[in-house]
Amino acid sequence: MLLNYYTIAAATVTGAVAGTVAVSLIRQGNGNVRIAASAFGVGIGGTFLFNIGAMFIARADVFTSIHVAYLMLTVGVPLAGMIVLVFARNRTRMVTVLCVLALLPVPVGIYATYIEPFWLRTDLVELEVESVSGNIRIGVLADLQTTEIGSYESTAIDRLIAASPDLVLIPGDLYQIDHNRFADKTPEFNEAIQRLADAVPNVLLVSGNTDHISGLAKIVRGTGARVLDNQIETLEINGNTVSVLGITLFGNERTAELRAEQLAESSADLRILLAHQPDEIRLIESTPVDLLVSGHTHGGQIALPLIGPLVTASDVPRHVAAGGLHELHGTPVYVSTGVGRERSAAPQVRFGVRPSIGIIDITGDQRGEP
Repeated sequence: MLLNYYTIAAATVTGAVAGTVAVSLIRQGNGNVRIAASAFGVGIGGTFLFNIGAMFIARADVFTSIHVAYLMLTVGVPLAGMIVLVFARNRTRMVTVLCVLALLPVPVGIYATYIEPFWLRTDLVELEVESVSGNIRIGVLADLQTTEIGSYESTAIDRLIAASPDLVLIPGDLYQIDHNRFADKTPEFNEAIQRLADAVPNVLLVSGNTDHISGLAKIVRGTGARVLDNQIETLEINGNTVSVLGITLFGNERTAELRAEQLAESSADLRILLAHQPDEIRLIESTPVDLLVSGHTHGGQIALPLIGPLVTASDVPRHVAAGGLHELHGTPVYVSTGVGRERSAAPQVRFGVRPSIGIIDITGDQRGEP
C-alpha cells in the first residue's frame, strides 16, 4: 500500500514538473523539439530517481520498476499534458496534438486497473482422451493470489460450482497473505474451500509461489479437499479411474521425478499432472501423460495486440504461457490465466488478459460411435 501511494505521488510530482517546464519553454517561444525533449527528459529522469526510492520501500525487483513506470505513464504523462493544455495559451498545433495523445493513458489505466482485473470469464475447452468412457468435467481455479476472500473471489467460486465439475484442481497461489495476518485470514479461506468441497466431490490443491504446503493444509483442514505434496491421488469419477499427481513447487526434486514416472506408467483411464508452473512439463517430456494443468503465468497479465504477453515468468513457449489448451512433448497442457493478479510490489493490473476460471471437458474417443 505504501509503495502505491509513493508511486502515485512520484508520478504526480514528475508530471507536474514536466508540464511546468514545457509551459515555461512555450512562453519563451522555444521550438517544438526542445519543448518535447525537455519534458521527456524530466519524465525519464523523474522515473529513474523515484524508481531508486521505490527500491527502498519495496524489494529491488522488476515488479517495483514496472509499478513506477506504470504510474508514470498513466498519471504523470497525462498530468503533464493537461498542464500544458490549460496553461500554455500560445502552444503550436504539434504541441497540442502531443498533449492530447498524452491524455490517452488515462482511460487505459482506468480499464487496466479497475475493469479488466475483475472481468471474469469462463474458459471452456474440450479434450478427447481415448481411454476415458463417457465424460469428465474438470474445473480449474488458479492463482486467486488474494489477501482475503471478497465478493470477487466468491463470485469466481460460485461460477465454478455452477458449472458442475466432477473434479476441481487448484494449481497454487491460492493466497498471498503476510505471515502475521495468516492466522486471522485462515477461517475465511477455509470457509471458501468448504463451500467448494461441499458442492464438488473432489477438490485437489498444490502449492505455488505465494502459498505453502503447511498453510494450505491449515486452510483445507476438515473440508474434504486434499493438498498433494508430490503425491498421487487416485479417484473414481463417472466409472473412470483418474490419477492426479500434485507437484510441490520447490519440493523434493527426486520425489517429483519418481512420482512422474509412476504417473506415466499408471494404468488409470485419465492421468493428470497438477503443477503450479507449466515448466513442470520437463518431468514428462519423454513420458507423456493425458493432461498437465497449471497456472502461474496469469497469461502474462499484460498482453499487447500482435505482440502477446510481455512477461510470462516461464520458459515454456509464449503462446502456451499465454493461456489455454496446447500440446507440448506429446502432453496436452492447460495453462489458466488465473483469477487474481500479481500483488506485493507489482501494479495490480490486467490488460489484454482477462481473468478466468477453467472448465476442461474430457471426452472419450467418439470415433467408434455410430
